[in-house]
Amino acid sequence: MLDTIARHRPDVVVHLGDGHEADSASRWPSEYAWTLADEFEAHNKFLAAVGKAAPKARKVFCWGNHDANLLAINRLDRRVRGLCDPRQHEPELRGWQHVPYIYCRTRGVYRLGQVTFAHGYEHASRSGEYQAILLGQPYGLLVAAHTHRPEPVTQAMRSPTVPLPYWYSNVGCLRDLKPPYVERKRTHAWGHAVALGEADNVKSPRLRRCWDARVEVFRWYDEWASAKGA
Repeated sequence: MLDTIARHRPDVVVHLGDGHEADSASRWPSEYAWTLADEFEAHNKFLAAVGKAAPKARKVFCWGNHDANLLAINRLDRRVRGLCDPRQHEPELRGWQHVPYIYCRTRGVYRLGQVTFAHGYEHASRSGEYQAILLGQPYGLLVAAHTHRPEPVTQAMRSPTVPLPYWYSNVGCLRDLKPPYVERKRTHAWGHAVALGEADNVKSPRLRRCWDARVEVFRWYDEWASAKGA
């Protein structure tokens, strides 16, 4: 991923969230060997590496559900919640624009012209399509990641023969593709990917696409499992 960023020299880099496992704030703790402090350190190093690969790019961090869990009601005691805010422990985050994890087409997304970026909220098989319509704009593209399942740039369809003027894609994840908490679940559609593209920074609606993008998959589950000897 870092090589891809350095090669393309983007004007904007968007991190789609879940930079932390945040197991300490999960309702289903997995008893990982590492601590939250280890997560802060690892994520800070990751952000520094991205900054080195794209030193001149604008950097945007769209918080994911795992990141937001550290500050969420009913996840951590209110009296210590502020101490678990990643922004207090990761100096690299100070150089990033932050987008909160809110299911809102104005406050919970980052827009670059007609392209909308959000971590994602839905899990269903057509989640990308739903979210493109709910969070995106006509003739625009939604780029999300929540399901961990890479999807190419795809047009939403009202029926098998009637297209809608919305597109969606998914960049999967960059993590272990069979974490302990899903050992009994299928993750064969998971993969590692990034989205690359260009967008005109239009401010008003257009009745045509003013962007071009593609999803580049580095590794699917089977390739990852083979390399791991799983």
